[in-house]
Amino acid sequence: MRLDRASHGNAIVNAAKQRFWNAITALYHRHYGIGQEPAVQPEPEAPDAPTVPAAHYLIGEAGFPNYGDELIAREWVKYLAQIDPETPVVLDCMCSGPAAAYLYGLHPRVMSVDTVAQLAQNNYLDLLHETGKSEGGVPVALLAERLHAQLADAGQAPRYAAGIQLFANHIKDCHVIGGGYMHSEWSAGLSRLAAAQWAQQQDIPAVVSGVGLEPLTAGDAAYVHDVALAVTAFSCRDRQSVTAVDPKHDLVDIAPDDCFVNALNGVYRDDTADLPDTMLCIQSDLIDDKQAVLRHVMDVFDHWHVPQGAPIGVVECIPRDSIDTMEALRAHGYEPVLFPLQHLIDFGFPARPGQRWLSTRYHPHLLAAARGCSGSYIVVKPGYYDVKHQAVLRMGSRWTQTAIGQPIPEPGAGFADPEVRYQYRDRIRAQVAPIYGEPPAPTR
Repeated sequence: MRLDRASHGNAIVNAAKQRFWNAITALYHRHYGIGQEPAVQPEPEAPDAPTVPAAHYLIGEAGFPNYGDELIAREWVKYLAQIDPETPVVLDCMCSGPAAAYLYGLHPRVMSVDTVAQLAQNNYLDLLHETGKSEGGVPVALLAERLHAQLADAGQAPRYAAGIQLFANHIKDCHVIGGGYMHSEWSAGLSRLAAAQWAQQQDIPAVVSGVGLEPLTAGDAAYVHDVALAVTAFSCRDRQSVTAVDPKHDLVDIAPDDCFVNALNGVYRDDTADLPDTMLCIQSDLIDDKQAVLRHVMDVFDHWHVPQGAPIGVVECIPRDSIDTMEALRAHGYEPVLFPLQHLIDFGFPARPGQRWLSTRYHPHLLAAARGCSGSYIVVKPGYYDVKHQAVLRMGSRWTQTAIGQPIPEPGAGFADPEVRYQYRDRIRAQVAPIYGEPPAPTR
């Protein structure tokens, strides 16, 4: 009797197990389409898409960080916050994470991406690989062709599909903001102009403002000329760039630096009582012999009769760029006072009338001279920085150039008319009016 009951119980368990595995097998076959015709999945009904506001799309080089690029991006975002705070602003740059932090709080709806910047750089690296080169120039027209194809078909760059869709479908305008990050020695940066050209071809108005393009090869200049023909407005901040792109001077405007878009209001430090009388900005990048430059700096300060033990303000535009400068000043008997980049962002640029400045960099020269400071500049990369400093002279600086091995001049005066910054503001805003609308009534 017990045996019969045990056999009956085992049969029930085995039957249950069989039903279970039969169900599992059926699910498996159904999932992988075994033994049946594959089901055609119907197209899902498109849900009601939420309204996505079209954005102002800026292309720049903030976030590296380098003070001049941060300054220009921040000034444009501040302007858009003033005139159009409800429209989102997207800044496209290589280092979008740090850029987001630098822009935080300047506009209620600002964000940063790296779509165009990364596509341009990756295209450059791919073309180097395809041509068997490890470095060197790539014609910008080839890079532009690839970027156009990717913007038209996100499947060609699927890692950046979301960013491409944003650019292609959700922007109301495209604005390549000023700076010196686009030239033939970095054709990846120069090829970002292709995004503005493509946007304009899709009836999205595009402008390019206040760019410095030198050095520029003849082939690249011809391509940039095509971009200038295509977009709504195009301006450069130096005469050499204008002449290279537009020899007849009837297409490209020469403009002030983009940093003047808000007339430099809020750019300078408010509390200037403790600022040193002598200020210095000497870079480490794009320089062949830093020690030779530093020896020349000491010769200049001796010629200017800067007393031993005097405080020397050291402005640092790229983090950790001034370590050897600080050491050289201490060794020469001075007391260096560091103004790091984050200090410039948080508290303002440390210039006041009555100071003397010595700088290799462009924006410190421009901002100090516009504040009325006297000074001299040093050219460290001919063909690049001489063009930049000449642009500052055209904008109003009267600083003198000092060169290694040459007689040392006295510092030259700053802007004769600091109020010209308001004229520069109005000119810059007028150029971008086709995309941003007529600017607010001028104020001082």
